[in-house]
Amino acid sequence: MKNNRLVITHLILTFVIVLLFACNRSTNQTDHITIEKGSFTDPRDGKIYKTVKIGDQWILAENMAYKPDTGNYWAYENDNSNIAIYGYLYDWETAMNNVPPGWHIPSGDEWLAVAKSLGCKNKDSWRYLEEIYPKLVVGGSSGLNMLLGGMRTCDGEFKCLNDKARFWTSITTIKQKDSYKSNIRVYGLESKDDDRHGLNFRKTAYMFYNGKKYPACCGFSVRLFKD
Repeated sequence: MKNNRLVITHLILTFVIVLLFACNRSTNQTDHITIEKGSFTDPRDGKIYKTVKIGDQWILAENMAYKPDTGNYWAYENDNSNIAIYGYLYDWETAMNNVPPGWHIPSGDEWLAVAKSLGCKNKDSWRYLEEIYPKLVVGGSSGLNMLLGGMRTCDGEFKCLNDKARFWTSITTIKQKDSYKSNIRVYGLESKDDDRHGLNFRKTAYMFYNGKKYPACCGFSVRLFKD
């Protein structure tokens, strides 16, 4: 009788352990993000960046901080102490023309793929974008450590530090009558204090008219994706 009780007790304990393991495993499969970390040394200035691999894509885990020889770029509030934390803010053309070999400015679709990898099921649903916000910011499970580095308007105003960030993407050109209007998709990161926060996409104008180019002149941050 005693042996039977021991056997029954053992079976019950085994069942409980298996059940707990199964529950934990299910939770981990839902929440777990496979992250691989690395580094990249920019051959142009020797700066070492942290990198992270999400899915099949390597991404800089820091904002680009390369100082070009030409173009339009700014430290936030023109304070060079901000560069080490937030990198530079670039206009679109300067960002596109100053990418290190083997890397590129991501497309909107590449940003969307990252969002999906982190659990965003519908790009048009704010709820899912909000759900991945904790994974994106500093200390989040994605390892991207995205900063609310603010922006510079075309009028020269610096704004939204620690509240918002904008990240350039590559371009899509749409012909409209005798001009070309290009809508550059900009991915934004909104702080948790906003009504709608998370990673979202926006558009800013980049115009060609009669051969004359009007560049996207705002200063936004850059996160590079590996080729």
